[in-house]
Amino acid sequence: MMEYPKLNPLEAFPVEHEGERLICLRDPNSVSDKVMLLSRETIFIISLFDGTNSIEDIQATCEEKSGERVPEEELKHLIEQLDDALFLDSKKFKEHKDKIVEDFNSSAIRPSSQAGLSYPLEANELNGWFEKFFKEADHKEPYKKSPGKLRGLISPHIDFTRGSHLYAKAYRELDETCEADTYIIFGTSHYAQVDNPFILTRKNFETPLGISETDNELIDKVIEECDWDLFEGEIAHRTEHSIEFQVAFLQYVLREKKEYKILPILCNSFFSLVQEGKSPREDKKVSHFLESFSKILGELGDKAFIIAGVDMAHVGPKFGDKEEVNDLMLSRIKERDIRSLEFSEKLDAEGFYRSVEEEKDWRKICGLSSIYATLRTIEADNAKLLGYDQALESDTGSVVSFASLAFYS
Repeated sequence: MMEYPKLNPLEAFPVEHEGERLICLRDPNSVSDKVMLLSRETIFIISLFDGTNSIEDIQATCEEKSGERVPEEELKHLIEQLDDALFLDSKKFKEHKDKIVEDFNSSAIRPSSQAGLSYPLEANELNGWFEKFFKEADHKEPYKKSPGKLRGLISPHIDFTRGSHLYAKAYRELDETCEADTYIIFGTSHYAQVDNPFILTRKNFETPLGISETDNELIDKVIEECDWDLFEGEIAHRTEHSIEFQVAFLQYVLREKKEYKILPILCNSFFSLVQEGKSPREDKKVSHFLESFSKILGELGDKAFIIAGVDMAHVGPKFGDKEEVNDLMLSRIKERDIRSLEFSEKLDAEGFYRSVEEEKDWRKICGLSSIYATLRTIEADNAKLLGYDQALESDTGSVVSFASLAFYS
């Protein structure tokens, strides 16, 4: 039994279960696939599991707060439950995680983590989904010819069922032209626990629609320009959906058109820069990588195409806010999102970043680093917002906003 229990980093959000308001706990890194529903009282107890409090300390703190002492056996049982769920920093957790990392590192393939969960496991059914998405988008708003040569896209990474119309608006642009040989995908890294701002992988990406090969020659060129380990935190690619969703759409659109390769790049959080009021240009690693990568892409010209897999605002109790969103808040979020996207249309990376930094990212823009990287590196003359929407979760009082945008030269 652990004398000083310590929780791993967990995702917690309110849910309603059988008429009762509970807190759902899950592992954002998917080392554990377990989910636990706990009362707010229990959440307070486990908030004391920080590795410094003994069972006796936890009992004393709970008694001081509520006037009741939690029985030792109940605490021990709770610790066992959390450990069995792999939610504690324990020997059991470390052994399980080490095996996952070993298996991931030894494979040349990054298998789908979302097939059978976020989208169909069978290729025919997934193709059917995509075909339906495109038809529905064309029915609501017929496709208009691009105003120039398509050079890149901003696409959502929200689940397909909620974001289908804006995925389709983005990828039907690409469906009309596919001259590129390599598709660079700037994905949002939601849970990487390293300082590396841009995380590479050489692994090929697999979905039910096949395997997309990663451009290792291009990776070699990128590595030559940077003197730090660009693969630090590579394990974050294992379950990150922001790139996988783009790969699946690419496979659908390009399936009968031409051979291609991808370059998957996870963009880490700019949280510390935002809090310090600094521009990414002031971060040596971020600035050096983007300057070097921009030069490489300039040499590739039309052979390279950039896709940013991003969402916009994340506001409400599900994302750590105290208050549920209301109509006034939704309107304010949209106003701020559109302002940020207008900077993207102008290809103004610094303006886009400052529109988020100046408010200390209260919207929690999920694609901040990915959009910034795109704006700093893409070879384009103009851009056009294709669509914007908000997905409201009435059960949690929370919202996710997302958009599609196309870049042209």
